[in-house]
Amino acid sequence: MVYLLSASGERRESCCHQKTMFKSLTNIPIIDSHVHVFPQKLSEAVTRWFESHAWTFKYQGTAKDLIRILFDNGVAGVVLLSYAHRTGISHQLNKFTAALVKHFPHTVGFATLHPEDENPREIIKLSLMDLGLRGVKLHCHVQKTAPDDPILFPTYEAILEFDGILNIHAGREPAIDAYGLDVRAITGAKRVEKVLQRYPDLKIIIPHLGFDESDRFYSLLDHYPNLYLDTTMMMGHFFDVSVDRDRCIQYADRILYGSDYPHIPYEMEMEVRAILGLNLGEEATRKILFENATKLFHIAPRL
Repeated sequence: MVYLLSASGERRESCCHQKTMFKSLTNIPIIDSHVHVFPQKLSEAVTRWFESHAWTFKYQGTAKDLIRILFDNGVAGVVLLSYAHRTGISHQLNKFTAALVKHFPHTVGFATLHPEDENPREIIKLSLMDLGLRGVKLHCHVQKTAPDDPILFPTYEAILEFDGILNIHAGREPAIDAYGLDVRAITGAKRVEKVLQRYPDLKIIIPHLGFDESDRFYSLLDHYPNLYLDTTMMMGHFFDVSVDRDRCIQYADRILYGSDYPHIPYEMEMEVRAILGLNLGEEATRKILFENATKLFHIAPRL
C-alpha cells in the first residue's frame, strides 16, 4: 500500500498502481539533496524555535515517518542532514543519521559537528569511515561561526582527507534575528571564496542558491569546479526572490534540487512545481532534479 499526503497534511491510502505525487508531476526521478533529520526530542525543540521566530512547519512527526512520506510520494532518493547547535552532541546525531541510512536504502547521510568540538578529525573519520556517512553539514547561522574562521580549518582538512563533501549554510540569508547575532556579518560569498581559495579541492555545497548573493555565488562557479549550489526554499516564491532562469540553465551541472523538508511551511512539491515551471529544458531539469545528485553523492535511487 502507498500512502499519499493530502493538502491538509493527512495521510491517505492509495492503490499500489496509482502514480505517486512526484511521479505525476514529472517522469524525471527526483533526489532531494537537503532533508533535515533529528532525534525526536531535538526535533520538537527545533520545531518550537521556528514556530516562535520564523515559520510553522507543515510536516511534523518522527524522522522515520517523515522520510517514509517522501518515499511514499515518489521521491527517488534523499540526502539526510542534521546540525549540532552545541558541543558534545555530534556523535549522537551522527549515529542517529547513520541508523536512518541503514533503514532507508535509497538515502545517504551527512555527519555534523560543532566548531568547538574537540578532535574534529576523529569525529569525521568515525562518521565517514565507520558509520558510512558521505559528508559533513555545518550551519554558520546556528553555530555562530564564519566559514573562513580558522577554527574550521581542521574540519575542512579532515573532510578532504576522508573524501567527504561539505554542505555549509554560509550564505547571508535567511537571516533570523533570534540567532542572536548579525549572521550577515559572518557569512557571504566573500568569506566562502576565502575557503575555496584555501581548499580548492574541497567539494562544497551552498544551500539556498547563496541567497541573497546568488549572482556572486554563480560567478564563483566559473572559478571553482568543486562548488555546488542547492535550490533550498528559493524556487517557490516563499521568499521575495526572483530566480534567474538563464543562470539555472547555464549552471545546471552544478545545481542540486533540495527542499529543506520537513522544515518548510508549504507543500513538499511546491519547489519541484516551480522548477518545472521554469521550462529549463529536459537536460537541465534532469541534471538539477536527479543526475547531479547521483554523481556527487553516489546515491542508489529508487526507480
